[in-house]
Amino acid sequence: MGGVAKANLIVEGRTILERTLECCVAATRSVFGTAAAPRIWLVGESSAYAASGVARIADEPSGVGPMGGLRAFLRLLAPDTPGLVIAGDLPFLSEHLIARLGSEAAGAAALAPREPDGRWQPLFARYLPAPVLPEIDAALSSGKTSLQHLFARLGQRAALLELSGTEQHCLRDWDRPSDVIAGCPESRK
Repeated sequence: MGGVAKANLIVEGRTILERTLECCVAATRSVFGTAAAPRIWLVGESSAYAASGVARIADEPSGVGPMGGLRAFLRLLAPDTPGLVIAGDLPFLSEHLIARLGSEAAGAAALAPREPDGRWQPLFARYLPAPVLPEIDAALSSGKTSLQHLFARLGQRAALLELSGTEQHCLRDWDRPSDVIAGCPESRK
C-alpha cells in the first residue's frame, strides 16, 4: 500500500483498526457474556496507530517477523489461557467470525482457517500458550521464523476453522491498492 499504515485506512467511516477493536469487544461480550472489555494488545511496531484502551508490546525477539510478535504476546498470557491473534489489515472482519474463533475447537493448541491454496491464516488464529510457546522456541532455535512452519510443527494439535465462501471473503486483507474491494455482506452483522 505504498508505506501506508493499513489499519488506518477508512472503511465505512472508521479506520480498519477501529472496526477491528469494536468487533473484538462485541465478540468477546457475546462469547463470554461479560460487560468487561477484553485485554487487547497491539504487537510489534505500532507507533502509526492511535488506539485508546490497548497496550503495546514489542516483538520478542525482534527481527524475526510475526513469530517474534506471537511469542511476545503468548508470554503475556497464563499457559492455559488462549489468545486471539488478529491482523490489522482485515477491513471486513466481523464480530461473528471473531466469536467463532474464540469459541470453536476448545482445547486445540491452535485454531485457524486455511487459504484456498492450503496455507494457514496464522494472523487470524487462536493460540494456547502452553503447547505453542515451546514449538515457537524450537522453531526459532533452528532458524525457522515462518508461522506456516509453526503450524507444521503443531501438526494434529492445530485445528481447522472451516469457513463459508462469504466468511473467506471477509478475511481478505488489503496489501495493494487493487485489493480495495466492495464490502463484505458478513461485515454488516
